[in-house]
Amino acid sequence: MTDVMIGLGSNVGDRLLNLRTAVEGLRTVLRMVKVSHVYETTPVGVTDQPPFLNAAVRGVTSVGPQRLFFWAKSLESGAGRRPGPRLGPRQLDLDIIAFGDLEVATPRLRIPHVAYAERGFVLAPLADLAPDLSLPGASAPVRVLAARVGQAGVERVNPSDSLLAWR
Repeated sequence: MTDVMIGLGSNVGDRLLNLRTAVEGLRTVLRMVKVSHVYETTPVGVTDQPPFLNAAVRGVTSVGPQRLFFWAKSLESGAGRRPGPRLGPRQLDLDIIAFGDLEVATPRLRIPHVAYAERGFVLAPLADLAPDLSLPGASAPVRVLAARVGQAGVERVNPSDSLLAWR
């Protein structure tokens, strides 16, 4: 079994339901260990779009990284995501942030996920789950990276309206 971290995001439709559906769908290939708090975040890159809800899931899996990647893409598609502009609006976005100590660099899949260490919307949920984790190639643990990036544009959602039921 391999420890994995997956980032979740949604800014189209019922954002919270999209995240909850993703967590449920990930249970097919992961044994859940933890689900982070939910954060509302301002968009990065393409800023003329609705705010995102972001969270992270940490679990263990017996499937390989490619199979996990294709499962994540099928969940995105099932939520209604279609090809569109990079960093544009989406019903669901799932990114494999870490897959054990593995590093992967293919045209379709990068693990650890590229640019995770520069994005507060990724680091805040990761810090909920594994603040002392150092991902492969990282210059510091998640909590230190999160402190460097800061919390501008990242606000924790009211705990009563979150994914805590799956924690």
